[in-house]
Amino acid sequence: MLILVSYIGLVLFSISTNKEALQKDTYWDWYRNYVGQSTKGAYVNTGSKEKPIALSESQGYGMLITLLAAQKGYAKETQFMRLFYYYKSFQISEENTLMKWKQEKTDKGWESVDDNNATDGDLDIAYALIQAEKLWPDSIEHYGDAAQKLLESIKNNNYSEKTGLLTVGNWATVDPKAEMLIRFSDIMPTYYKAFADFTDDPFWTKLEINATKALTQMSQETSTGLLPDFAWVGENSIAPVKPYEVAGKNDGDYAYNSARVPLRLADSDNPQVKAVLDKMLIFFDKQPVIYGGYTLKGKPLVKNQSNSFSAPLLYAAKGHGNFSNLYASQRWIFDYSIVGKDYYGDTLKTLALLKLY
Repeated sequence: MLILVSYIGLVLFSISTNKEALQKDTYWDWYRNYVGQSTKGAYVNTGSKEKPIALSESQGYGMLITLLAAQKGYAKETQFMRLFYYYKSFQISEENTLMKWKQEKTDKGWESVDDNNATDGDLDIAYALIQAEKLWPDSIEHYGDAAQKLLESIKNNNYSEKTGLLTVGNWATVDPKAEMLIRFSDIMPTYYKAFADFTDDPFWTKLEINATKALTQMSQETSTGLLPDFAWVGENSIAPVKPYEVAGKNDGDYAYNSARVPLRLADSDNPQVKAVLDKMLIFFDKQPVIYGGYTLKGKPLVKNQSNSFSAPLLYAAKGHGNFSNLYASQRWIFDYSIVGKDYYGDTLKTLALLKLY
């Protein structure tokens, strides 16, 4: 009996150690391949070494990933702080602390392409700042104050009174047509709940209720439960956009924006949100192979697998007994090392892995 107990203990220790090594190695592989340094601070490079590009989206992911790594002891505050400095360098203004959505390196240094934001990036940044305040409460950077200002900016510049939801960016909020456009990967119930707790502002609770209604309504429109990248919201309706109405031919499909939706919904304890996620997972659980995108009817858009789609599903299926086969099938993503050629997929893979254990 003593030998058996010792053996089980060694096995469990080995599994735990291997998981930790996988997380740590993956984080540092991601960091070395995608985090660049500049006089403005550290940024997450979505372009190439020859032509680096930074996005508020990638900055949000970078801050989240580094925060998670720091919680596990793999990273230091200085790494997070450098990413924070870059975000501060490209705020729209001191009053409106939304981050300008895209920067490129020019002969004059790093410059933004325009003064607009993308809502998803700022939501991730705000959530990371709240968690940073908890992890480093005595930091000289006062991450909580920065989070408070950013959340006020999101509330004032990225919210539509007509839909009761967040717009895709501040440019859309002031456009009568674009104001009715939503991106489902901007719907983050767990974030909204955290924002409500942090600010004690009922705005975020109301937003969570409205967002849950939109998720449920769109989910009920298809047998697959798949959500489109973008949708138009009417007074009593919601419908996927048509091809090329926003960014490309797959705007109304379950494509690269909605690929991260399972990751966004997985941590919610709201029964309605869980029902939306479960309906999607039931569809994916029936697929012999998970491909990189689908029509809302469930037809594959491509014939290749993708980290961008598999990593969020892996995380969403974890610990869910009904989807243990789906979870096991998506672990293929850990068979391949990060080599710096797939920013989006590698970033979602790293984020999912750090949240996984």
